Amino acid sequence: MTQRQRKAIGIGLTLLTLVLWTALGLWIYELWLVGAHNFVHLAFFVLFGLAWVFPAMAVIRWMLRPDN
Repeated sequence: MTQRQRKAIGIGLTLLTLVLWTALGLWIYELWLVGAHNFVHLAFFVLFGLAWVFPAMAVIRWMLRPDN
């Protein structure tokens, strides 16, 4: 698979990962954090938002592998 093909697939994977990560965050929020203090909400969404870098990093690393 060429790097160009991986990039095309990677865009879709990145968008899918973002949607799934957002759905997971909302599910966790609805399950455990409804009614919590505002600082708990802020901390959760900041940390959860920053943690999305790790799944995205795996997809981007795969996209940028050189062709064989």
